[in-house]
Formats: sequence, structure tokens, C-alpha cells
Amino acid sequence: MPYPVDAMNLFDLSLLADQIQRVIGARESELRLEQAVYGLDSSDESALHALLANGLAADYDIAREVHYPSTAGRKLTHRERCDLVLAPIGRPLRLDSRPAGLFDPPDQTPPSHAMWLEIKVAWQFRQPDVRHAGYGQQWRNAVVADLRKMEAEAVIRQAALLLVVFTESEAIVQKDIELFERVLIKKEVLAGFRQVRAVAIQDRIGHQLCTIAIWPTIQRGSEHS
Repeated sequence: MPYPVDAMNLFDLSLLADQIQRVIGARESELRLEQAVYGLDSSDESALHALLANGLAADYDIAREVHYPSTAGRKLTHRERCDLVLAPIGRPLRLDSRPAGLFDPPDQTPPSHAMWLEIKVAWQFRQPDVRHAGYGQQWRNAVVADLRKMEAEAVIRQAALLLVVFTESEAIVQKDIELFERVLIKKEVLAGFRQVRAVAIQDRIGHQLCTIAIWPTIQRGSEHS
């Protein structure tokens, strides 16, 4: 079974899952009202990142594509980045990629007090009635690599993986989530108990469900602090 959540986690991942569900549900409602030809499941990963960043901006101070603290000192082009970092409203993340400025907010959030969120998207179909050949692979190597990348950051205390999955049914995604957690255990990746939410979507290419699953990481860097 997954490991328990780090007690130092100051963010409520159950609330965050609810907020993400509302963002996706609101966009799905807009698309239905517009009678849009293309749905949420036709968006690429970058577009879905933008949707989540904009939607969550009402609840958090959002930073996108943030360099990981452990890569400080390297050329910016050589530094690994995190998809989204959440900080309390009015307390933006303190970035190390630029010098402090005279007009910077006085009460910035240090990396250790922010939520670092890596986002991955998986599609069962990429065109009508044609199964995506890489669907299963999306659950494994890239996602495990992201979790390992986050858990190794000594400065970060709060991090999570957000998986957005488009499938034809709940049964499929439930089975795949369980299989994915077995992969985590086999590869000895430390992750906490998941939060899962779902949004019914209009079937355009074979998907009827968008599932949101969040796993908090257990930061190796904090085990002995």
C-alpha cells in the first residue's frame, strides 16, 4: 500500500482535488453550452496546464514552469522545471532565477512552504474509436520519473503528482490506478494516499470520463530533518 502522507504537508490535498474538479467541471459545462466540436480531451498537456493554472488562481498564487531548487546555479536552460507551484494568495513564490527587486512583495513564500505540482495527462483515445497505443506507457516511466524528481528535492517539503486521465469508463481508470500504485511500490517510489475525483464529459472521441488523481510525495530530503 502507499505510504502515509508527510505530517509537514500544510496543503489540504482533498480540498485541492475538489478545486481541480470544479475547474475541469466548469470548463466542461462551457464546452457543452458552446456545443463545441472539440472537447477537453482534445486539448494537449500544455493547454490543460494553462486551464488549471488559470482556474486555481482564485485560490492560490500560481507560478508555472518553476526551476527546482536543487538546480540553482546552473544555466536556466539546463535546469529542470516543475509544472505548477502553489502558494497562498498574496504571498507569491520566491524565485531564485531572478535577483530580488525593490518592488517585490515583502512576504514571499519560500520553496519549502509552497506546493510543487507535477501534472501528467493520459488519454485512452486520441481520435474517434482508435485506442491510444501509448496509453499504458503514460502511467509508468514518465510519471514515476516525475515522482522521483520531486521526492529527491531536499528543500521541498510539499509536492504532489496530479494525473488527469480521459477514459471511456470508471472501471478502466480504477483498474489502471491500482496497477499504477503497484508499479510505484515495485520501483520503491514514496507516495502518499491518493485523492481521486471525476467529471463526466461529453463523448466526442470515445471518452466519457475525466478522472483527477493526486498523490503526495514523501520527501526523502525531509526524512531526517
